Amino acid sequence: MALHVACRMALIAFATMSVQGVLEGAAFEGVILTALQIGTGVFITGLLIGEATRRLIEDMVQATVRRILDEHSDRTANRT
Repeated sequence: MALHVACRMALIAFATMSVQGVLEGAAFEGVILTALQIGTGVFITGLLIGEATRRLIEDMVQATVRRILDEHSDRTANRT
């Protein structure tokens, strides 16, 4: 998940910077270098955000599963 988030964010940033550079009439080399730098930075940020999100979701799922199992074991213990 983290890699997908990072790739999408980097592509969006690269495309945005490229279009902005073209619209401003900047030099091709400068536009590409800037877009690559911004894309790389956003990729790293996306990896961090994606990994944090994955951990958060895993913790939430584990807590929910534990709660459901505890409720189920309490019900079965009360039946006997």
